[in-house]
Amino acid sequence: MKPLLLFLAALLALPACKKDNTDPNGLPAATQEGKNTAGFLLNGQPWLPKASYVGNNPYTVSASYGPIRRAHRLAVSMFRYQDVNNSQSLTLYLAGVRTLGTYQLNQEIDPFVISGLEPSHAYYRITSGARDFYTGSTARGQVVITRLDTVARVVAGTFEAKLREEGGPDSLAITQGRFDLKF
Repeated sequence: MKPLLLFLAALLALPACKKDNTDPNGLPAATQEGKNTAGFLLNGQPWLPKASYVGNNPYTVSASYGPIRRAHRLAVSMFRYQDVNNSQSLTLYLAGVRTLGTYQLNQEIDPFVISGLEPSHAYYRITSGARDFYTGSTARGQVVITRLDTVARVVAGTFEAKLREEGGPDSLAITQGRFDLKF
């Protein structure tokens, strides 16, 4: 009888041994499988992509990777649609990405000149009020690429950044960022 009770107790304990992949902040797990997930904390609050139901725009996350004028460029974008007049987005631009590693977001860019050769930076846009925030020499960040698979076309990583408002006094803090995307 005792062996049967021990067996039943062990069987009931199995679900408790299962690894929990949920984040206490409600962010997606930091996976590396091309699940097309992303999220971060914006000033300490969870920020998750949200699809638009207006204008048939289902895209919430995207990634592109490849050579632009002989420089390997990675762009990771996340979108959050609130309503027709209010959306937010974050885009991470990384120049010279060929391997896994840490990429710094610490150089100034000119937001009015887009050539495809801009230095690595992060850009956060709030359409309501047309507010733009950038990383730069005084508002820095970093992206850690943990998977870059050009055969399976998967990129995954983590990021954090401080961004300053273009022409304004405000700043944003992004922490615990993660993405797992197909490109």
